[in-house]
Amino acid sequence: MEPPDPVVFVFGATGYVGRAVVEVAARTEDVARVTAHARPGSERAAALEAMASDRVHVDRTPLEAEQLRTTLEACSPSHLFICHGTTAHRARREGLESPYEAIDLGLTELVLAAAGAVSPPPRIVYLSAIGASPRARGAYLNARWRAEEAVRSSGLPFTICRAPLLGGPDRGEARPLETVARTVADPLLAALGAVGLTRLRDRLSSMDAAEAAEGMVRSGFHYMTINRIVESDELRRVGVYERERWTPESRRDTPRH
Repeated sequence: MEPPDPVVFVFGATGYVGRAVVEVAARTEDVARVTAHARPGSERAAALEAMASDRVHVDRTPLEAEQLRTTLEACSPSHLFICHGTTAHRARREGLESPYEAIDLGLTELVLAAAGAVSPPPRIVYLSAIGASPRARGAYLNARWRAEEAVRSSGLPFTICRAPLLGGPDRGEARPLETVARTVADPLLAALGAVGLTRLRDRLSSMDAAEAAEGMVRSGFHYMTINRIVESDELRRVGVYERERWTPESRRDTPRH
């Protein structure tokens, strides 16, 4: 019997990559429905509302455990993309203390707890960052590593996507330091790739939202990426995986020993 068409739920859908994930998932063949979550009161939700259609629905459930659980049980997603995050600048503007602890880690744990109540369980596709590790010194990468650990220990099927520096002309908000980093690093990495260091180039070069979203959706739907990390060089290889839907019942998903 053919598995049901995928149902996608995107947290952080008003963000740079999250919005692109909604767009990519919505135009992916056989996806039945995409639900894009917008934080209540988000000033960027209007752009998301403009994308609403028969296949794309905007959800404004408050970020509270019981209400999120009820929403996910009603939607019953097969794939749950977690793309939220914050910046120090935005945290200061919103008066958030320890923003990476509260947003990057805290909201991830909240979403995972709500997703754990859904049956059958959704596959978690988590947007992380290169450099996330237990030895990371910066607060951002440390929080990302701990969020990865929460995903791995959740008991839910998962794919962790470690993206490089994200940005481009379509970013929509000024990030001078990141712009300088891309301007300096990307040409140098391109030159290294030209002399054979292609993996280093592909792992460290910056990536825009569209490329990151294509990689996340492609990796999130493939059985070979279940319960593992997709590094940035693999994330950007368009066509590296043929399009195959993931279903819990598939024998291909059974670990081979």
